[in-house]
Amino acid sequence: MRNNYLLVLAFCLILTRVSAQVDAQTASDHVIIKYSPLPMFDFDNTIQVGVEIPLGKSGVTLQQDLGFGRSTFSAWYTESTNVPDKTTYKSRTTLRYYYFTKRRVRGYFGGEFMFKQVVYRQNQWVGMDCSGFGGCGYFENKDVRIARVVGAGHGKIGWQFYFPSRLTMDLFAGMGMRSIKVRTLTPGLNDAFVRGPDEFWASSTPGTRDFVPSLVLGFHLGIVLGKFED
Repeated sequence: MRNNYLLVLAFCLILTRVSAQVDAQTASDHVIIKYSPLPMFDFDNTIQVGVEIPLGKSGVTLQQDLGFGRSTFSAWYTESTNVPDKTTYKSRTTLRYYYFTKRRVRGYFGGEFMFKQVVYRQNQWVGMDCSGFGGCGYFENKDVRIARVVGAGHGKIGWQFYFPSRLTMDLFAGMGMRSIKVRTLTPGLNDAFVRGPDEFWASSTPGTRDFVPSLVLGFHLGIVLGKFED
């Protein structure tokens, strides 16, 4: 986790050292590079960065965020916890429409599609040649990979604040629905019995399927790119 805190500090120092007289109107047609701190503290933690690109003068922008995380730098595991071998990949694609602009703030609403894949690696005894009623024929010790795949759609509202130093802060909230599927990635285990890793906040048993409500709430720190008149 120490590396995560250092990353946040370095990002903030870069932002404070860049000088330009920027406001919401002048920044509206510029690309913004963003960093999202809160995903580091998610149960499926990731380091997440993104870019917001204006689509002409229409007030519409496209924002793409990508995240990557490992359980080894999660805040939710302690030294005494059996830490799973887990890797998380995340993508958020958001189409926004800015419906009002003031000097230091713009308001927007939009739609988002989020994709997340959490891959577990685990050594376990796997039941082979299994049937739905008669159990398994035999067991083998195997290294298995299990994927929890999440797809979600959200409607969002938000406010993006602009500061003279090129710094932006983007606050947002939204709600929608998410689909969750868990499957085995290891070849040759379609009719096998594979146990899911022990995660108290999410089901990771292969064959699990859920469709549940979903909420989003967070913020991004950003820096506006490009040249501005003094």
